[in-house]
Amino acid sequence: MPPSSNTSDPHQLLTAVRQTMAGHAMVAAGDRILVGVSGGPDSMTLLHLLHRLAPELKVQLGVAHLNHCLRGLAADQDADLVKRTAAVLGLPCHLGRARVLKVQQHLHLSPEEAARRVRYAFFNRLLKDGNYNKLALGHHLDDNAEQVLLALLRGSGPKGLSGIAPVKDRRTIRPLIAVRRQAIEAYVSAMGISCASDASNADLRFMRNRIRHHLLPLLAEAYNPKIHDQLNRLADIMRMEEAWLEALVEESYTAAVQDRQPGRLSLRIAALRQAHPALFRRLVRRAIEALNGNLRRIRFAHIAAVDRLLINGEGPKELHLPGGIRIRRDGARLILQRAIHPRQSIKPTGAVMATDPLEIAFPYPRIVTVADRGIGLRFRILSPASKADWKAVGPQQAFFDVDKLRPPLILRSTWPGDRFHPLGAKGSQKLKKFFIDHHISHTDRMKSLILTDQERIIWLMGQRIDHAVRLTPATHHILAVEFFLLDTR
Repeated sequence: MPPSSNTSDPHQLLTAVRQTMAGHAMVAAGDRILVGVSGGPDSMTLLHLLHRLAPELKVQLGVAHLNHCLRGLAADQDADLVKRTAAVLGLPCHLGRARVLKVQQHLHLSPEEAARRVRYAFFNRLLKDGNYNKLALGHHLDDNAEQVLLALLRGSGPKGLSGIAPVKDRRTIRPLIAVRRQAIEAYVSAMGISCASDASNADLRFMRNRIRHHLLPLLAEAYNPKIHDQLNRLADIMRMEEAWLEALVEESYTAAVQDRQPGRLSLRIAALRQAHPALFRRLVRRAIEALNGNLRRIRFAHIAAVDRLLINGEGPKELHLPGGIRIRRDGARLILQRAIHPRQSIKPTGAVMATDPLEIAFPYPRIVTVADRGIGLRFRILSPASKADWKAVGPQQAFFDVDKLRPPLILRSTWPGDRFHPLGAKGSQKLKKFFIDHHISHTDRMKSLILTDQERIIWLMGQRIDHAVRLTPATHHILAVEFFLLDTR
């Protein structure tokens, strides 16, 4: 990462952002960039800078603003400010509203995590619907320093200490990541940019705000005046090393997996015992993520408990981890299994808490709620006479020839060795190859869900349906399936 920009000179700040974007190859000519704008100084500065750079970069911009419905009239005023600014700049503006409190309560999340989920769901929908290929966000160097310090205080490993990536999944870009907050504030003042203010940023009940207003100033004054730069350098180092280590882990994980069944995965204990302790922890974490789709609420203490189970445990012992994960020894195997919910099969009459896998019986329910993933599925039977515009289908939708399906359908995570025939491809291929070919990150692979019938994968959700269940001129009945975040119904 280049040295941080503290300048109050608008031209120098523009140069610093131009250099950051070039150094990380953030954009290419012809890109359509969706700019996430809250109305605060960071995102408004980002919007104005990108607007100035757009002609030379040969890119097109759009503006996205989501009202989280948390701050009443103030939030409505923020949305109006963003809308007026976009109009002055001559840019398309996409406004949305989300019921963050509902998501928070339903999924038992923190307010910050609930807001983050609905915000990215909003951005992802706009990226597809508006034909944008990049998402620009206003995170800056101080944000990254706060994130690294927050991760350190929570005892995070290398992944947490990697901070905020300048570029993520080749799509999300952060052009201000090398810019200090004071430079942004000076730019706003010098250019006379109207910005919104959010009182919650000063609320010391939030740890991030205490870090921002108390801890980092103390560290800068009493210990290291360049603490922000040093924390950003640490993030850069840890990000590169984490990517390198994850690549090394892949081969060991494949060798350690002995068997994979619905809701159950077994690892070879011999392979785990031979692994270095650092590798062992990564293998166990990878297995939990593969089974559960995420590592939410999984802490170092949980992984250490698995280690103790292998070293000291004799006879039948079982660990109960968050998310319904059960881990036990069985001879030469370590078995990871999701707790079976008594209402595992989804009936047409209502929504239930999800387990993995889930059976969706015919006749298909109108709505299925998958609470542990924070999504829902909507099912509809259509006729070809509906004349839907199939070319405008978004990644959250899929349409199947009903007569080619073999119910019941199954919703589950991906498994090692899974294969399907992507629509339009010449033949079948492993999901792993599809992920690699389409530059889908390991984290997103672990979160992927698939819908199957009794013969094949019919939909890699958010990506592609199987060629065998596609619509043809001979199709008489269509099953339309759409997935959505729980706040967007």
